[in-house]
Amino acid sequence: MHVVTLEYLKDAGDRFPGVAKEIRAWFKIACRARWRNFNEVRRVFKDPDDVDGYVIFNIRRNCYRLVTIIHYARERDGRLSEGHIYIRSVLTHRQYDNPTNWE
Repeated sequence: MHVVTLEYLKDAGDRFPGVAKEIRAWFKIACRARWRNFNEVRRVFKDPDDVDGYVIFNIRRNCYRLVTIIHYARERDGRLSEGHIYIRSVLTHRQYDNPTNWE
């Protein structure tokens, strides 16, 4: 998958240095993936949520939330496209409770 809007991940690492390592680990895994649907995401990460078109990943045992929009890989002409993950925000659990923070 191609991860778009990386500045959100870099900013989150600066704002929340305690979870920078987990964010980098998520990034490495996501870049190597070629997810075609949400079920494939769930095979890799045990607890993402699909909420109104957003895919939410829990970071550090649910203390932080990584809000994404995923355009899944598709097969075209016998080839599988790369797919894209758009990072919308990285939030604390409290910030996540207000959906206006997601963008």
